[in-house]
Amino acid sequence: MEQHTAVIDRSAIQDDRIAPKGKDEIDALTGVRGAAAVIVIAYHSYPAADFPYGISHLVARGYLAVDIFFVLSGFVMALTYGRMFRDGVTAPAFFTFLMRRVARLYPLYICFLALRIAYSLAVYGSLQVPNGWFAMNLPLPIKDVIANIFMIQSWGVAKAVTTPTWSISTEWGAYFVFPFIVGGILFRRPAYAMLSLLAAAALIVAAGALTGYDGMHHNGALDAYDGRTFIPMLRCLGGFTFGLLTYRLYQWPPAKRLAASGIGWTALAYIMLCLVLHLPDQVIYPAFPLLVLCLACDKGALAKLFSWKPLMQLGVLSYTIYVIHNVWIGLVHWLIKHLPSTMPTAVAQTMSAVFLIASLYVVGSFLHHWVEVPGRTIVRRMGDRAAEYFRPRPRPPVLSRG
Repeated sequence: MEQHTAVIDRSAIQDDRIAPKGKDEIDALTGVRGAAAVIVIAYHSYPAADFPYGISHLVARGYLAVDIFFVLSGFVMALTYGRMFRDGVTAPAFFTFLMRRVARLYPLYICFLALRIAYSLAVYGSLQVPNGWFAMNLPLPIKDVIANIFMIQSWGVAKAVTTPTWSISTEWGAYFVFPFIVGGILFRRPAYAMLSLLAAAALIVAAGALTGYDGMHHNGALDAYDGRTFIPMLRCLGGFTFGLLTYRLYQWPPAKRLAASGIGWTALAYIMLCLVLHLPDQVIYPAFPLLVLCLACDKGALAKLFSWKPLMQLGVLSYTIYVIHNVWIGLVHWLIKHLPSTMPTAVAQTMSAVFLIASLYVVGSFLHHWVEVPGRTIVRRMGDRAAEYFRPRPRPPVLSRG
């Protein structure tokens, strides 16, 4: 009987740019990742700002851009690694996949975490510093630090040391689930995909409902971020599963033709209309997988809009600037605070936002090239060497006695 082994085609693994095997990069998906990062940064900087042209409505619900990240992550994982687990989960494939994700997430993450721990201890002698910039204020320092080191803080365990990393922790959890569900979602009968669709929808509805009972402040039903509850994990797993299902549609020619017909503009207009009308998060959510599908398939004006080079470059740097942006906002807070006293509020807020993005771009570029990329290379090499221990060894021939 023929045995199928999971093999990674390394040419298909592109962490910063999204490209299927043997095809050109899907520029628009890299660009939408950059746009989502900008929206999250604006939301954390100006949650109640008065921007012109209705931009305030977009910024006020900017937490929903994280859900686009979750959907996009599921899509990219299916595109890049889905075939590794078509015939089931093997130890070599599982280990190699996880090490690839560690290489992507961990080098910058652990360097930034270590820097904050060292700063807090060196300057304040404590990990419980209420108002110190760059310092930590952890309720349970030992437990919180250990959970954050292993990226399990948002599995209902602890507080995220750097607030935005709650979503990185939940994605890390989704990666452990991915090998066991992707084969069924992508390659089994449509009925299995339909059940997965219902499960994903149930997770999103449950996350939105449970935020009303967790005792936290939320700007909307899906604004679930405190990893000390399991709600953020539900939110991530729902979006991640929608991304896997979106990739299954991406492989279906009729869906590709429909997505390339201009329906992406409708999805984008629907999102903006829902934001202006203050409709519930769960009503907006179905447009996110549709937008990702359309951007993956479309070669028209919408794809060109999101393929704009500055957006694409922000997409390449999106992980770096996402990790550091919350701390960076504190560093430039003086600008956000004092500019409105010298000019109209809308102009001041717009200028400070531009400065914030520009400075994040410079710092993010430095960290990307000198920390993230070299660290990723080192971890990948370590993972490739360690993976050899999981590979089956050829058995020596059995000599028969005559």
